[in-house]
Amino acid sequence: MLTRDTEPTGMVPTRWKLNEPLYVGRARSEGVSELDLIRQWFAFNARARQGYLEAFSKLSPEELARDRGASYPSLVNIFEHTLGAYYFWFSRMSKGNDGLPRFGPLRDTPENPSLQELALETDDLQAHVDLFVGALVEGDLQRTFPVPREVASSHSDPTVSIRDVLWHLVEEELQHRGELNALLWQMDVDAPIFDWIDWAQLRKSQKA
Repeated sequence: MLTRDTEPTGMVPTRWKLNEPLYVGRARSEGVSELDLIRQWFAFNARARQGYLEAFSKLSPEELARDRGASYPSLVNIFEHTLGAYYFWFSRMSKGNDGLPRFGPLRDTPENPSLQELALETDDLQAHVDLFVGALVEGDLQRTFPVPREVASSHSDPTVSIRDVLWHLVEEELQHRGELNALLWQMDVDAPIFDWIDWAQLRKSQKA
């Protein structure tokens, strides 16, 4: 991957840090921190998530519970998995790093929640995520903690950084949101597409 020490090659920029995504390097040059970018992505995903709860509310319980043969059986299962990934990683980041804010506890949610219960779970989780991410400072991103044993077999390194986990959660939700879109389209249901431009315009209108 490109680094700031890379020798010039053709027209390729040379200002990037080792293993740093190009957009992070550009943001730094504009005075935007990587942590601010992460917070923006988390806020975007939280807003986009609401569209799926609205889409689910228009489907019958049978359609919501139907096994789609996807990464997780039903639409609700896939949505819940995304929420579970946040809880899994944030709770372990919190326990694995002294000085960081505690994460949780979260409200109890039944095994097969209603849409109302799922919405409450979503709001509760996001409130805790916002508190945790809001309390981080830029230097916290390089902190590491042991890879949880539940996922150790799929990771070669014994530790993982807070930076990599936070970006992983962005990627994880985008991946499963695309999966939900495809399944909804297969049902001839319009997916609740909410892109970054929509979100940027919404933020601008709220600040006006």
